[in-house]
Amino acid sequence: MKAFQIGPARGHDLGPALELLRQCDLPVEGVAETFGHYLVVREEADLVGLAGIEVCGSFGLLRSVAVDPAFRGDGMGTRLVGAAEELARKLGLSAVYLLTTSARDFFAGLGYLDCPRETAPEGIRESWEFRAGCPQSAALMRKEFR
Repeated sequence: MKAFQIGPARGHDLGPALELLRQCDLPVEGVAETFGHYLVVREEADLVGLAGIEVCGSFGLLRSVAVDPAFRGDGMGTRLVGAAEELARKLGLSAVYLLTTSARDFFAGLGYLDCPRETAPEGIRESWEFRAGCPQSAALMRKEFR
């Protein structure tokens, strides 16, 4: 595994972040509004990975975990999720939720558990991603912090 440097997103990262999300077929809705809680990975000057936490009351919604296809397979996604979880802990959140249509096994391998959509806390249910961004068939997963 390469030693990728993960750091906080900065304002000038927004454009490249949105471009990477589109390239990975992930939604861009709401990203700009929550970009202060995003982390990025750069390869020289290029943004090649990102992940964010949308604060929903005392819970977080893990959003926009994306890695440039040319950089996949070296553990960057796993490191990004870990860094996002650490950010959620620093923000005092008790658990992180996520919705996925294609990466359920990846997140299960990182300790996320499936949970029925009707058990999602109110703040998560009110998020754009839960209401409209992901289809009803998307897996809802949760990881609690102790």
